Amino acid sequence: MAFITRLSRLVRADLHAMLDRLEAPDLVLSQAVREMEQALDRGRLGLARLEREQSRLQDRAAELERRLHQTSEALEDCLAAGQDDLARPVIRRRLETERQAGQLAQRLRALETDSDKRRQRLAEQEAKLADLRARATLYEESRDTEQDGYADWPTPCEAPVQDADVEIALLQAKRQREAAS
Repeated sequence: MAFITRLSRLVRADLHAMLDRLEAPDLVLSQAVREMEQALDRGRLGLARLEREQSRLQDRAAELERRLHQTSEALEDCLAAGQDDLARPVIRRRLETERQAGQLAQRLRALETDSDKRRQRLAEQEAKLADLRARATLYEESRDTEQDGYADWPTPCEAPVQDADVEIALLQAKRQREAAS
């Protein structure tokens, strides 16, 4: 049983190593950057939609405010003329308009809260994207350095350092030290 377990580990390790070699880190980083950019674009579009909706609702709120002002004036005129029968429908319109304005104000507050959260989330995503781009740049620079920089280095000497070379270097270091003192 132990043999089968060890064999299965060996096969899995070989498969993982093969997948690691097949997977190009620069391509994976580039794909991650593209996906984050697409997510940011979708987030920006969603935020723009929210802002348009807020603008539309603010226009509607201004219209309701204008209507409330008109009904207040009409109600004042009806009451001044002693026309209670005419005042009742005006009061009904005023109450309906006040309810609509209240609901609209709640909706506007909810949209403002949602858009603030989205702005914060977008800022966090933009920071993550900038970090990922910086990492990708560092990876590319390090890869270029590995490819270009190491090729110019001289190949190491094949002959090992002899004991006599070490002894000579030691004697020279002692002589330089005595001369310096």
